[in-house]
Order: sequence, then structure tokens, then C-alpha cells
Amino acid sequence: MDKTILVVEVIKYKSLPTNYSIKKIADTLDKASEYLVSLKNLNEDSNITYELFNRFGQFEVEEIKKVEREETNEVRQ
Repeated sequence: MDKTILVVEVIKYKSLPTNYSIKKIADTLDKASEYLVSLKNLNEDSNITYELFNRFGQFEVEEIKKVEREETNEVRQ
């Protein structure tokens, strides 16, 4: 399955629009999750967060694992 997962830096300003910046492009959830954890551990700024995005939008790691399991089960049937 061909997929792209983005690790995105989200900066929330008080008086400006939110800024989004792609920090990493990964082809597996494991690689993206590893990078995400590293960025979160190094982050000391409360205005900055890091999120994962796939082709459907923002997601949580557990949510995408569930979708992958469902897709795998459909292929096997």
C-alpha cells in the first residue's frame, strides 16, 4: 500500500493565524511516529505542537493503526 504520512509542526500565535510547517515526510507509520515522539520530547515551547497527517487529514496513531488493520482485513477477504 502506497502511503505518505506528514509530521507537521503547528504554531499557535495569540494575534496571528496558526502556522503549519511540514517537518518530515514518512512512508510508514513507525517512521513518522518515531520522528513525532522525538520532536515532542525536544519541544519546550507551549505554542508549538506536532501532529500527524495522512491523505484524510489529521489523525492519532491508534486511529490510523485501526484503519490499517481494517484495510488489511478487506484485502485478505
